[in-house]
Amino acid sequence: MKLLIIEDQPNDLRIAARVAQGCGFTDVEGRSSSIMARTHLEKGLAGEHPLPDAILLDLDLGHDSGFELLRFWHGEPRLSIIPLVIWTIMGDQYREICQMFRVSGYISKSDDISHLRAALEGLFT
Repeated sequence: MKLLIIEDQPNDLRIAARVAQGCGFTDVEGRSSSIMARTHLEKGLAGEHPLPDAILLDLDLGHDSGFELLRFWHGEPRLSIIPLVIWTIMGDQYREICQMFRVSGYISKSDDISHLRAALEGLFT
């Protein structure tokens, strides 16, 4: 299974990749901005490489906004069927907005890492 992680913090990317691999993801790719992730997904839509089986998205990408990628994912029917989990430091005030986009999960980075593990494990059970 292939996971695309959109995360600008290298340490958080390493943590998420390690958790994902422990959950059975054999192919984990990271992108540090929504622009890079969108380009990657557009190439997948064009058939240049396989689309991911799931997406893990941070909403606060420093110089960039994960909401831009969330809108792109939601607006593209071939992408919106791919499970997307939000993993962010931004707090619960954005949970309801993300649920309107029909994300598969919303995990706060302040939560224990077991919440991320449970969300990723629950994607395909």
